Amino acid sequence: MADHRKFDTEEAVTDVKWKTRSTVTIVKDRWVDLRALECSTPSGRDISPYYVLSYPDWVHIVAITPDRMVVVTRQYRHAAGETLWELPCGMVDAADSDPVEAARRELGEETGYGATRFDLVSTLYPNPATHTNRIHTFLATDAHPIGPQRLDPGEEGLEVHLVPLRDLIELVQAGHFGQALHTSSILLALLKVGELRAV
Repeated sequence: MADHRKFDTEEAVTDVKWKTRSTVTIVKDRWVDLRALECSTPSGRDISPYYVLSYPDWVHIVAITPDRMVVVTRQYRHAAGETLWELPCGMVDAADSDPVEAARRELGEETGYGATRFDLVSTLYPNPATHTNRIHTFLATDAHPIGPQRLDPGEEGLEVHLVPLRDLIELVQAGHFGQALHTSSILLALLKVGELRAV
């Protein structure tokens, strides 16, 4: 029977870390670092091969204009074979000094918008079982046009749209944002601006 304990964020956890005995790089380039690990659990059980993907950290931007419109995008995603509604987003480049600089850069490049203020909403792991990177979600307020889009080749056809803030939760609930990670960023940002209430 499972050991059920009272939830305690400060509780010390017994050492459950695995040991990595060996690592083999399968592929490594600018975009991804895929490794096969030979691991063992604290009790000595073998977990091999165990695949780990190392990506750069990512940023999501929930950008709100002074008239309470949210800057969103529509973009073709080849693995899904669909054009999806998304937040402005991207990876933290080596040249970025920190995630907020990456958020400013990505917002401008993808949408042609800037913002007066960027506040960190959350930092989460997209998939801590296999991915090492994190997603930094920023709330960008007083968003306003600053110039043309500067799109990468893979972003060809990316469209920029303005959605009323009051309608955003309905679009999420209706499944228009097909990317689960973007949905979590939207919901956390809506909590921060008071558009959602915690139970």
